Amino acid sequence: MMVPAERDPLYLAETERLMAVAQAALDRGDFAQSAREFRVLACRHPASSAGWVQAAAVGLRAGDRALALDAARHAMLLNPSAQPSTALLAAASAGEAAPVRHAATAFWALTHNDKPEALGALASSYLELGRAREAERVARDALGAAPGLDWVRVNLATTLRADGREDAALDELRRALIIAPCGTLAWRRLAVLAENLSRLGLAERASGRALLIDPQDHGSAVILSIAERRLGKQEAALRRLEALPEGMEGEVGRDAAEFEMGTILDRLGRYREAWGHFERGNLIATRRAPPGDADPGPFLATLDAYAATLSGGWPGRWTPLSETEPPTVFMVGFPRSGTTLLDQILDAHPDVRVIEERPVLSSVGAGFAAAGADALAERLAKLDEAGAAKLRSEYAEKIARWGGDGLPRVVVDKMPLNIVYLPLALRLYPRAKVILSLRHPCDCCLSCFMQSMQLNSAMANFTTMAGAAALYERVMALWQEIERTLSPDHISVRYEDLVTDTEDTARRVVDFLGLDWTDDILDHTGHAKSRGVIRTPSFRQVSEPIYNRAVGRWARYRDLMEPYLETLAPFARSFGYDDPREVPQGGEDGR
Repeated sequence: MMVPAERDPLYLAETERLMAVAQAALDRGDFAQSAREFRVLACRHPASSAGWVQAAAVGLRAGDRALALDAARHAMLLNPSAQPSTALLAAASAGEAAPVRHAATAFWALTHNDKPEALGALASSYLELGRAREAERVARDALGAAPGLDWVRVNLATTLRADGREDAALDELRRALIIAPCGTLAWRRLAVLAENLSRLGLAERASGRALLIDPQDHGSAVILSIAERRLGKQEAALRRLEALPEGMEGEVGRDAAEFEMGTILDRLGRYREAWGHFERGNLIATRRAPPGDADPGPFLATLDAYAATLSGGWPGRWTPLSETEPPTVFMVGFPRSGTTLLDQILDAHPDVRVIEERPVLSSVGAGFAAAGADALAERLAKLDEAGAAKLRSEYAEKIARWGGDGLPRVVVDKMPLNIVYLPLALRLYPRAKVILSLRHPCDCCLSCFMQSMQLNSAMANFTTMAGAAALYERVMALWQEIERTLSPDHISVRYEDLVTDTEDTARRVVDFLGLDWTDDILDHTGHAKSRGVIRTPSFRQVSEPIYNRAVGRWARYRDLMEPYLETLAPFARSFGYDDPREVPQGGEDGR
């Protein structure tokens, strides 16, 4: 009769030897060797979770996440209810892509549904994936079981803010601070939200309180400096930023400090120093970005694919489609061209609602570009009634999602780089109205370079001035081709005209939209404040009275922008501006 392996003396002796080798490696700090040996042991007893737990734990200490993740998965499958297995799986997944981390967290919550902490972690994971509704539902379940989980309330506030419910977010942050008044994260998030809402006194107090609790909370120091600068305390803000350490990490990192220092130095007329800080901020932001987010390639490929839909006479070969009433007006332009200011002016009209930089046309357009094996130009040309109806229905659903209830007479889908997707929009809605925002090309590119942005494939082009100028050339050349081949019903609005003659410019746009004039439009600042958080990098500017200090700003940096003037000059002339190659240092507005 054969002796079972687990009772075979030779097998047991070898197991003890391997255990001794693994433990010895652990004792001397050779975690990599120890992890490998524990995995060998686990494989010898594949039905026992203990060996896999040990292998996962030591694999994490060794920094071998692949081994740790594999071992943690084995342990979880063998004993799903064991706390060590779930905790190790979550830890081992930390360096993986968001969907992998989410799966581990969901497994933890599923197998420990009696633990509110697991539900809180799952809510945070949903938020990371951009699934705000699930994040809110699970967070409220966690708080229903354990109201004192202050960190869950802080994350719920972030979820509510992402969904546009700023007042509810403020309430949750206040509740979190009642539970844990020394919570620096809650104070910092309160400061960030208050600053976004232009409630600068509250932002100053909240960030100051965070720093009283933890003087090393450098993120709160940056937020405080922003509030101080906006309150006119520029020198104090600059000194605060200069005192920060080089190695800042966290949700408000060194890149944010560099951009803010550049902004202050620009205001103080120290332009070359400011440029250096903007360069450094962009470099650090690129390094900090999640994998893929700083790669401009995918967006540029989509841009080129849509540009190809107009080349070679494609519109002349498009299959005819039935006419349908366009559901929105498309507001486009290069980023930082004044779209947010015009958005606030128009949204103050009672018969207008602007959907502000939400993935409406952009998501439909990106999805259409990614679908199908044929070239995009071929698919767009052959689009039939059934395909068009499907795309129109998808667009309408997204309008309803982001536009809210009771839509007024005119809905504006505002997203500057939707220029890229206009060939599809005008294929579906040939009679659609288009508002094109323009600004001097040099000011546009400089402003994008100077702005701290949430990096994605499109925004990654702005981390260098060369990238910004190259993208401007490609995007605006596409617009010129759209204008030539598709003849959209459009109006051009120059930022410089909007800030120097606001009423006359606004009247032209209101007439274009077929609306009656109302003086409500002239109180765009009050409307911006009542609207809550503005979801664009321009939110600070449009909550202030209109100013023209940003007109001609590029000329103050003319020597640094010299390499890009040849690229931008043809567009400046085409859009009615002076040739930037002939503008002296300082310019009219920079004297």
